[in-house]
Amino acid sequence: AQLAAIAKAAGALFLCDAVQGYGRELIPDECDLVAVSAHKIHGPKGVGALWIRNGITLEPLLHGGGQEPAGRSGTLSPALCAGFGAAAQLAKQRFGADHAHSEQLFRAALSHVAVDWQLNGSRDERYHGNLNLRREGLDVARLMSDLRDIAFSAGSACASGSGRPSHVLRATGLSDAQAKSSIRLGFGRYTTEEELIAALDRINQTARAQKL
Repeated sequence: AQLAAIAKAAGALFLCDAVQGYGRELIPDECDLVAVSAHKIHGPKGVGALWIRNGITLEPLLHGGGQEPAGRSGTLSPALCAGFGAAAQLAKQRFGADHAHSEQLFRAALSHVAVDWQLNGSRDERYHGNLNLRREGLDVARLMSDLRDIAFSAGSACASGSGRPSHVLRATGLSDAQAKSSIRLGFGRYTTEEELIAALDRINQTARAQKL
């Protein structure tokens, strides 16, 4: 609400990038535009949507067939759109259940790694569908190479392959070395507690093999 007020005071529109939060957190009412993506709510890859508040008109960047009420020309895949709609409907129906499941997984995972790892960021002021953990001196590239059958990352997909320490972790007060020794794990609706704990055990064992 505060950011929206600042934007409106400056005569600007307020865009909410809700790709990560859609289906998991409530969308602020003050938004003028909201961007969402299907694959983040277990829908098909390759389709997203931009919600635009009534009364707002955007100048199109692509011209041609006039699709999307002349807002973005180009033929969309009906199958992807239908899949997105089904995923969105399911996300709405399962909002409470998915939230409770993520909370359970978060607590189980955090208690399982409490001895050997440190949690980056606040324990409470965060989305509980992921963990960002660090271990002093950890060679993350080596860890990922040794565990190619486990899906985890050294940072966000947006910064994948950059080789630079996460600017987000740096902004929280971590040093370059601490940011570079951090890993990120995500989990959700289709992750079981047994799968998550088994993955954490493998990650722990492999990290210990680095003699840390």
